[in-house]
Amino acid sequence: MSSDRATVLLVANPGRIVDAVASALESAPGYGVQRVDDVAAARMRLKGGGVRLVLIHVADPPTTEAAKGLVRDLAGGRVPIPAVVLSEEDDPGTRLAMVRAGAVDYLSGPLNLSRLALLVDVLTIRTPYAEPSFAEPPAVDLPPAEPVVAQCEAADGWTGVAGLGDLIEQFRMTAPLDTTILLSGETGTGKTYWARAIHDLSPRRSKPFRVVHCGALSASLIESEMFGHVRGAFTHAHRDRVGKLAEVGDGTLLLDEVDCLPLETQAKLLRVVEERVFEPVGSNQLVPLRARLIVTSNRCLEDEVAGKRFRADLYYRLNVVDFHIPALRERRETIPHLVNTFLVECAAESGGQASGVSPAAWEALRTYHWPGNIRELRNAIERALALCGGKEIRLEHLPEAVRHCCPAAGPTVCPREVRARNGLAEARRDAERRSLVETLHRNGNNRTNTASELGISRVTLYKKLRKHGLI
Repeated sequence: MSSDRATVLLVANPGRIVDAVASALESAPGYGVQRVDDVAAARMRLKGGGVRLVLIHVADPPTTEAAKGLVRDLAGGRVPIPAVVLSEEDDPGTRLAMVRAGAVDYLSGPLNLSRLALLVDVLTIRTPYAEPSFAEPPAVDLPPAEPVVAQCEAADGWTGVAGLGDLIEQFRMTAPLDTTILLSGETGTGKTYWARAIHDLSPRRSKPFRVVHCGALSASLIESEMFGHVRGAFTHAHRDRVGKLAEVGDGTLLLDEVDCLPLETQAKLLRVVEERVFEPVGSNQLVPLRARLIVTSNRCLEDEVAGKRFRADLYYRLNVVDFHIPALRERRETIPHLVNTFLVECAAESGGQASGVSPAAWEALRTYHWPGNIRELRNAIERALALCGGKEIRLEHLPEAVRHCCPAAGPTVCPREVRARNGLAEARRDAERRSLVETLHRNGNNRTNTASELGISRVTLYKKLRKHGLI
């Protein structure tokens, strides 16, 4: 086997499904398949290193238990190795157990070899740097990392999600339905990502997925963006425009930050949800809604209803199925997998490289409060990859807020010294970012109150948060 081919370890006894998998992978360019008969042999082979992916076939209770133990060990390693479980029959109990143990996916017969090939292609993608080594501080006993437990087939590839096995299983159950879904959670926890995952798991996956960023649009533009308008409906409406509700067709429409909608627009959205029809701005013609709706909010809608800022009737219509996405600080065990994923993604995008992460940098990544959640973590890794010059990522390569965080102080970023070499522009950026983080925390991530305290509009706040990687 040539050294430039990715090694896939297939753990299985001979059989029809296994032979088909081996044949399909061996005929594909870029893969080298090594086959062992049982988990014990697999563990011996894994000690030799170089394995990018493990495929495990389960056929009976003994092999299932042994496979689950191997999956758990692979996921909990310092450099996790993805594992995919294969089975002739779909057993929901076994599927859930494997996902919780750390399996990337559970594929049952009749096996879709095209899907498997795509999954293997992404999981064995070669990066321009060696396998990362996440050196842990020798004096600190870090908890084992939870695994990558879901893969969602998207138009542009596959995306891994770390941890949250129960939540993903609920996504799998509700995705095939047309029920409206509410995703709540702090800024940067990946609500848009999860909405796309639900779309990709649904029968609508081949249809469009569109997003309306309610928090980034002014009240005068949001209705035109959602419903569309006819020529002459308002000043500068020189031609008809198709809104996202019509443009998405039979696909999925995500209303991001639905809590930002003005009360008047909320009343119109209520009609859309209840009657499945809408009217373009300036038109009396009813247009049927064919899309599935997913909405997100980074505020508690119950509190918004109590404060008369959100319509109670709309809330109850939207809150059919509610999923709360936990903040990154509430699932720190997922950080190793997220770091690994972002190193791969950022290296592929920018061509940068890194040989590993130093113990000090690793401790900072583990203990920082991450007010910007996953999005802030990704930006930190992208920055570090650009600054490390192909060597080990060290503490000085991380953003100043991360390396000067005081763990005992919780979410508050500690005061920091502005170095002369940073220059005035960078000092201003640092001060602005620190002010945003502290004000957001002080207002419980309520953007309306944050914007008011800072004396800026919500749209300006949104732009500044995006500029600093906080959303």
